[in-house]
Amino acid sequence: MSNIKWLKSLEEAQKEVRGLNKLIFMFFHHPHCGGCKKTMEIDFNEPRVAEIINRDFAPVSFTVTEAEDMTARYNIEWTPTFILADGNGKELERWVGYLPPEDFISQIYLTEGLSAFHRNRFKEAEGDFEWIIDNNPDSDVAPEARYYMGVALYKESGDPVHLSRTWESMHKRYPDDYWTKKASAWS
Repeated sequence: MSNIKWLKSLEEAQKEVRGLNKLIFMFFHHPHCGGCKKTMEIDFNEPRVAEIINRDFAPVSFTVTEAEDMTARYNIEWTPTFILADGNGKELERWVGYLPPEDFISQIYLTEGLSAFHRNRFKEAEGDFEWIIDNNPDSDVAPEARYYMGVALYKESGDPVHLSRTWESMHKRYPDDYWTKKASAWS
């Protein structure tokens, strides 16, 4: 399955991330899942996807029909499911379903940023959100990235001007988006 250096177990992934600033990337798939097949054939063979996964994560793949314990542990209801977990195997973020490579990459950055955000690593989160805003501003996840960029800047500094600036930029760029509606409280 591609140029991704898949590990054989969660325990192996946990050992790999120990002492490093890396997360575990879990891929749950089913042998008869069309989205899983497309992910493996298209996304995981995209050099940029493989580079990001190999660089930033300890990747481990689970076939849901074989890894029933892991499927139950992480409450997998649909495939493909992608989970980012910390070194203890604690789930930080997930997404479900196939995405084409450009969207997959943006989703990785969003999920990685949200994972950093949940751990109060606001500078790290800002870097991931900024990547989306700068490199794929028209992606479906860009408004959410912009929203959380403003929240991360506010949480880091305590300065509410970041929230009002976020609202202004979102209102101009994504006027009818769900995340802009949420940011409207900052207007």
